[in-house]
Amino acid sequence: MTAEALGLDHTAIGYYNTAYHNSAWMQTAVDRPFLFSFEDRGGILPLHQVGVSVSGQIPFSNWDLHYVAEVGNGHSSRVSLTTGLDVPVDVNNDLSENFALFLRPQGIPGLQVGFSAYRETLSPTTVERVGENIWDVYAVLDRKGFEWLNEGLVIRHNLFGTSHVYETPGFYTQFSKRIGSYTPYFLYEYVNAPAFDPIFPEVGLRTGPSVGLRYDATESVALNLQYDHTMLRGQQAANGLGLQVGFTF
Repeated sequence: MTAEALGLDHTAIGYYNTAYHNSAWMQTAVDRPFLFSFEDRGGILPLHQVGVSVSGQIPFSNWDLHYVAEVGNGHSSRVSLTTGLDVPVDVNNDLSENFALFLRPQGIPGLQVGFSAYRETLSPTTVERVGENIWDVYAVLDRKGFEWLNEGLVIRHNLFGTSHVYETPGFYTQFSKRIGSYTPYFLYEYVNAPAFDPIFPEVGLRTGPSVGLRYDATESVALNLQYDHTMLRGQQAANGLGLQVGFTF
């Protein structure tokens, strides 16, 4: 079976962006891991695109193997974490390509394992051209009220005409267990961007844990309380407390 899509959509980079899209109700934590923050909130990944995608299933015994192939406009801009202003990332909107594979073994219900590879050429206003490659791998187990998400990636930027290469590694892991109407959870995330990265120089090191509790009051209303402790390079650690009320219809 093959499916095609044309227009504005989420890129199939990794797991989180394809599993939750814009829905706060579906995700367990108050917010998305920083790696998968949207561009208008300072996110560093091209999570949206206008383009074409083809997806389908590959017959492969009992492994339930799937693929996604995409061509789109890639990065355009992102909001700076320090100034809050829109920063152009690719003024020429060069085409991007992304390919993803994932499998869901029938013998292990709730398990999904996959990877994706993304490539494009960026033309920011600060430097000449920058090649961008993003490699993502993940393993997720989600069944019977138990959730264990694990995802890691590397973003590689190379300046054309030079030997300069900047690599940003990152990962997150999240555990949760539903007990009646309550779901306690733990999230740890890590991002380490070089100080002179030409695309997001202000991101730096951001790492730390989050703990929270979600309470499903009814079938359509949920309350979520979360505490965050984030360690930053060259700055004091940041602490935050978030309260969220979610609805579904």
